[in-house]
Amino acid sequence: MNQGKENLDLPKLKLGWDERRTERLLASVHARLDRRKRALRGALTTAALASVVAVGISLRWGPFRSNVSSLVDPASQVASSHSLKLREGSEIVLDPAQSEVRVVEETPSRVRVDVVRGSGRYSVVPNAGRAFEVHSGPVTVTVVGTEFSVEQRGEGTWVEVFRGKVRVTWGSEEAFVTAGESGIFPPSRSAPPPVVADEAEARAARSPQATQTYRSRVARHDYRGAYAVLARNPALAGDTVEDLLVAADVARLSDHPSEALPYLQRVVREHPHDERAPMAAFTLGRTLLGLGRTQEAMTMFGRVRASWPHSPLAEDALLRQAEAASQMGDLATARRIAEQYDRDYPNGRRRAEARRYAHLE
Repeated sequence: MNQGKENLDLPKLKLGWDERRTERLLASVHARLDRRKRALRGALTTAALASVVAVGISLRWGPFRSNVSSLVDPASQVASSHSLKLREGSEIVLDPAQSEVRVVEETPSRVRVDVVRGSGRYSVVPNAGRAFEVHSGPVTVTVVGTEFSVEQRGEGTWVEVFRGKVRVTWGSEEAFVTAGESGIFPPSRSAPPPVVADEAEARAARSPQATQTYRSRVARHDYRGAYAVLARNPALAGDTVEDLLVAADVARLSDHPSEALPYLQRVVREHPHDERAPMAAFTLGRTLLGLGRTQEAMTMFGRVRASWPHSPLAEDALLRQAEAASQMGDLATARRIAEQYDRDYPNGRRRAEARRYAHLE
């Protein structure tokens, strides 16, 4: 149950993408903008931009990354944790008192593990000739070689990837989750916050009490609590870039990535000249990619390059386009993008990755 979205077909899985590099780049962009803008008006704005840079579907649709850590973490494993070693070398770590899994099938070509309850951390040995699947209710996570966590949470399944990528499927839908990303599957189908009809209603929705509660929860990184307030008081999303980025983070980091899309789209559409617009567009592309909306994500990454060619994110956006094309099986486009990368960034640090996505290496 590994990164279902970006490496659905394990045989075609590409592990060259380095999410940590992207996050460092986003962090440097944020730092530069923060210096120019001074403090972005208190704890609300600061917390918001910090989490935007951190990105989480992420999901966190990115898929999408979340601030909630997995139950089994290498730094916090308790003495009761048990390690289950499979014959082919992969390993599952869990707490027998809280979790249970069943190895239903283990052959040279396929391994299937069913989650009965709780969570487990999976370290899967790379093997292009063997499919590795983790089933949790209606959700299936497929991997080639990676490290990830799967946990049953009510009616959903929490998936968090630490290394590599996995494909997550439920019914006829699928999503890819890459290193550093996580989310709940199937994703929430809750309706987006309603639109406030008029200014009088908007003022009422922005009551001092609601505003204070919302900002307090954002400052404490209580994104689920903040989302509950935002859903009841949609006008809190505001109209400024800062407010819209906060609302997008609240949606993404509370496992409602699809509800983050309108806020990010408004930043790109209504504030294209703001210094944070390319960052919002790049985050929008990543969120679409995490939701499995690959073609739309590819278009948005193209928008980053076309509208903000001098942005530090332009190079990474081009690579993301190649990755998206590769995921869709469009090698002709992936090769065209790889050739464009060679021309635009002859000494680019991601050249080898772009060529791998295009199957040129």
